[in-house]
This record gives sequence, structure tokens and C-alpha cells, in this order.
Amino acid sequence: MAAASRTAQVYESLKEELLNGRHAPRSKLAIDALAMRFSVSVGAVREALSRLTSDRLVEAVPQRGFVVAAVSRADLIDLTGVRIEIETRCLRQSIERGSVAWEGRLISTWHQLSHVAASPLGRMHPDWARLHAQFHDDLVSACESPWWLRLRESLYMQAERYRRMILPGAQARRDIHAEHRQIVESTLARDADRAVAALAEHMQKTTDDLLEAGLGGLEQQEARTTAREEHHGKNG
Repeated sequence: MAAASRTAQVYESLKEELLNGRHAPRSKLAIDALAMRFSVSVGAVREALSRLTSDRLVEAVPQRGFVVAAVSRADLIDLTGVRIEIETRCLRQSIERGSVAWEGRLISTWHQLSHVAASPLGRMHPDWARLHAQFHDDLVSACESPWWLRLRESLYMQAERYRRMILPGAQARRDIHAEHRQIVESTLARDADRAVAALAEHMQKTTDDLLEAGLGGLEQQEARTTAREEHHGKNG
């Protein structure tokens, strides 16, 4: 396997682990241990971690090396505010400029997501996360600004990390399917004001659920991890 392929493999695997909260915030990512685990060179791991640093899922800290990016209530609140600004701007432009082909892609993804959501597994269905991401991608895909879409993708990934770490089982009081239906129906009706308002409310509700579900527990875990790492560093 080529070096680039090995780096890509490690990058994708670690990215999923970080998004799923497998590694505690602020915990150290030991290069040698990861190289052994993935059966790749130290260089491949270092390059993958550098890419994850660019994604802001990993931080390079002096004297500690690579650590998992921190989380906080303040960061999540700020992230959500910026996401709403960008997502709604992209959606508004998509509604203004989207073609019939764009509508068809959105309808197709919405149909698949609805089918999965209606299954006994619901959001625990193995295809739900993928279709949910595709649904939100398709909503804004007619936006013609590459920079806005790049920013939107980066912010979505950060929000997905929070969602996967905290939210499972915490949305029982919400009808997510109904929220999605309101967004897609308003979008297909080309009612930009209503669609944008529905999307903003949907995103804010998710953040409210995350904050209510116990982000403080993650922050406490992060503080303990940092203290433990610093203790080991002083005594190592």
C-alpha cells in the first residue's frame, strides 16, 4: 500500500473515532502507539494527525504533542451561532437558484431518510447518520459559493462531533422527522423565509438538547484528562 493510501486510511479511521467520541477531549494521541495499532509508519500517523489538526479535531500542543481537541459550552454556543448564519445563507441561495435536478436529489434523499427514520431503529439505524448528513448537504448544494460551502462543511463536522458524543437518546421529546419535513416542504415550495426559519430553529433545538444532555460531564472529563496528562509529564 502506498504511503498516501496508508495516511488516508489512518486519517479516515481516526476521524471517525474522534467524531464518535472514542478519545476523550484533551487526551494525548501517542504516535508510536497509533502506528503500532494501525500497522503503519510513524510518518503516516504524523501526517494524518496534521490533517486532523487542520480539521480542528486535534490540537498540536507544545511539550505534549498531539491531543484531542477541547470541548466547551461556550464553543458549542459560538459554533451554533456561526453555523446558523452560514447554513441559512447557503439555503436561501439554493432556494433562489436551485434547479429541478436539485429538487429531485433533495426529494430522493428525503425519501430515504424518512424510510430509515420510520424504522424500529429510528436514529440508531446504521444508515441514519449518513442519510441525515446527505439531506443537509443536498439542502444547500445549489449554493454557488464554494467558500461558503467549504466553511459550512467544516462547521457541520464540528457540530457532528458534539452531536455524536452527547446526544444519543436525548431527543425523545422532539419529532425530528417532522422538523425535517417542515424544512424540506418549505424549501420545495421556494418559501425561503419559512425554510430558513425552520432550519435555524432545528439547529438551535439540537444545540439546546446537547447543552441540556450534559456537556458539563465532558468538560469535567477533559479537565481530569488534562490534569492526569500533566501529572504524568512532570513525573515522566
